[in-house]
Amino acid sequence: MAVTDRSVTSRTVARHIESVAHHSVSVRNIRRRLQQSGLSARRPLLGLPLTQNHTRLRRQWYNKIRMWDAEWNEVVFTDESRICLQHYDGRIRVWRDLGERMLNSCVMHRHSGPAPGIMVWRGIEYHPRTPLVRIAGTLISQRYFSEVLEPVVLSYLQGLATAIFQQNNARPHVTRIAQRFFFNHQIELLPWPTRSPHLSSIENMWSMVAQ
Repeated sequence: MAVTDRSVTSRTVARHIESVAHHSVSVRNIRRRLQQSGLSARRPLLGLPLTQNHTRLRRQWYNKIRMWDAEWNEVVFTDESRICLQHYDGRIRVWRDLGERMLNSCVMHRHSGPAPGIMVWRGIEYHPRTPLVRIAGTLISQRYFSEVLEPVVLSYLQGLATAIFQQNNARPHVTRIAQRFFFNHQIELLPWPTRSPHLSSIENMWSMVAQ
């Protein structure tokens, strides 16, 4: 039952067994048996919902670049990310005795509101990488142009023999001011399917930068 429906709860499994076998089974026993079978309760991996049109566009994109080899060495993968400056893992536990609940060493301090963080942008290629750019506030089209494209991207691409610039379809990337910049400087863009952040190699870098 847990194999066919991965989101089923152990309590539901216990009720199902009781209705079929007319024998009560504790939830603890259900969990123990599932763990013995190699199944553990973990947080699901979050993914973006894809429509048939998204799937079609992905297939078209793949058919276009599936024969690439050396071309990937010329692609400059870029992205921006908000990095949280204070991380709290709800799984952390502390050892304490009775009456030590308010002891400072047993308290995990964290903000009740949005955690402080910074917005950064970076580009990586097969060999070099761009500087890490700190974005002052929310990334809007004008800020993307004045703080990233003009001062960083242009000089970086001019130092490369050949380059294919990759960016996702975020709103600041596809505005007229950004598209005019790429057209005026004859910068080749890598077409990018919508809802495809995991296809970019730079996504694997953000966790290391955050650490």
